[in-house]
Amino acid sequence: MNLFGTDGIRGEVDLRPRAPRQAIDVLEDDRRLTPALAWLAGQAVARTLDRKGATVVIGWDDRPGNPALVQAVQDAFQSAGWEVVLLGECATPLVHHVLLERSATAGVMITASHNPVEDSGLKVFDEHGRKSTPEMEIRITRTMFDLAQEDHDLLHLGHEAGPLEVEVRPHEVHANWLETRMQDFTTMFPGTKGALFHESATPLLLDLSRGSAIGWFPAWLEQKGLAVEEVSHIATALNRGCGAGELSPGRRWTWAEASEDEHLLLQRVRPSPEGTLLAAALDGDGDRCLLLVAEADGPAVVDGDAMALRLLKAAATDRRWTIAASIESDLALTSRAQAMAHVEDVMETAVGDRWLSVALERASTASKPAVVGVEDSGHLVLPSRHAAGWSLVGDGAASLVAVLLAGLGRRGAVRQAGGWKRRTSIAPSERSRWTGEGPLAEAVLAAVGEALPQAAQVTFGGLEAEPNLLLVQGMLADARFSLGVRNSGTQAKTSLSARTDDPSKAPHMEALLAAVDAVLRPALTPS
Repeated sequence: MNLFGTDGIRGEVDLRPRAPRQAIDVLEDDRRLTPALAWLAGQAVARTLDRKGATVVIGWDDRPGNPALVQAVQDAFQSAGWEVVLLGECATPLVHHVLLERSATAGVMITASHNPVEDSGLKVFDEHGRKSTPEMEIRITRTMFDLAQEDHDLLHLGHEAGPLEVEVRPHEVHANWLETRMQDFTTMFPGTKGALFHESATPLLLDLSRGSAIGWFPAWLEQKGLAVEEVSHIATALNRGCGAGELSPGRRWTWAEASEDEHLLLQRVRPSPEGTLLAAALDGDGDRCLLLVAEADGPAVVDGDAMALRLLKAAATDRRWTIAASIESDLALTSRAQAMAHVEDVMETAVGDRWLSVALERASTASKPAVVGVEDSGHLVLPSRHAAGWSLVGDGAASLVAVLLAGLGRRGAVRQAGGWKRRTSIAPSERSRWTGEGPLAEAVLAAVGEALPQAAQVTFGGLEAEPNLLLVQGMLADARFSLGVRNSGTQAKTSLSARTDDPSKAPHMEALLAAVDAVLRPALTPS
């Protein structure tokens, strides 16, 4: 049993009082997150990681239910004897940074990332600033169930939240941290010699999802000589009609469609010469970034894969580089990376930016950091210097700075990775019926063989970090292809992802997706 999804615990906030066991039940059955559940999670983290003089760093974003959740988590740690450092409203990566700077024992970010503002959640970090692993999450979950059997009066939680005593200036700390990282990025991607170029007659549009970056990032960029215009400050709430969460990789619009869209950023883009970088969008908790570029007929999303490709092309060649990409990234990215003389190692990981960090920790960053982790959703994991060495962290603001230093702001510099990929979902899905093995997995493999009889070098299996994943890989003539089937970590759906590094093989892959969907949909759709 694991109450955590792909990236933390998430649910729709419900401030009604709950007994401990009720709090777990409404999360499992109704996807509702209560202050009582937040208290159980905080107390479970404290018990799981307990040590003398323990300290936890807590941050959060601007969601209406968060003050009550913050107070519940704070109470949980303080009642366990921990020192609590409240960061205030901030981006998720700042929890990572302050945790390391203060040598804290754990961190908790209270957010649901790009989910609607009515949701919230908890992301947990260990003493190394790493997001929780499944092993850690299972231990925390077991402790939460044990706590639910004890006599804890939690019915007072969720009442009117009092003022939170924040002891850190998060905007100032994040700005200073990015200043240091920019110096390191300048040596990693030296082509622009430390300048943030943007070749356009109009300012770069910024959509910060009405998150905490509004308070410091536009001014920081302007101090570096970049003309920007922030658009999400007029949004009615975090993530509402704004942000990277609604800008899916692969999306394109005509100029007319963009002007009529409900998304604030799309409404503000204007026809520009082809190849012009138009805009950058962060998600609500500020840990990822997507871009918009002008194509002939309208704007298009520049995803994490294209951003990583630009970084590798601009990377310093006095070091050997390692790239980690998730199993949903463009296969053409990894194929092109393998052909670069300065790239030493190319790895594939499970979905979730924590797995990029786990994979990249094997690469040496002692003196010359030379690693990039990427998910097409806009997560870029890059090195960050701290007192004891280097860490790995995804930060949307830092990602934008890195790709501008790599020259992505020059007109015509954007190049999509070049392969073909498509994701479909079976939703709602009885996820317990898909385990990645057994008769249903055998039926999927049979469908692969029937849809792609010409496929060669076919392998199949899973990844340790994705217990229900079936990953099929092989060759179609000279082209690589991949099919992944996995349950969503946060929603009642099962995802199918097909990829090839040769777009001319798209018809074969579309036929494959249709064949696998025909096998799985009847079996997984609730009756």
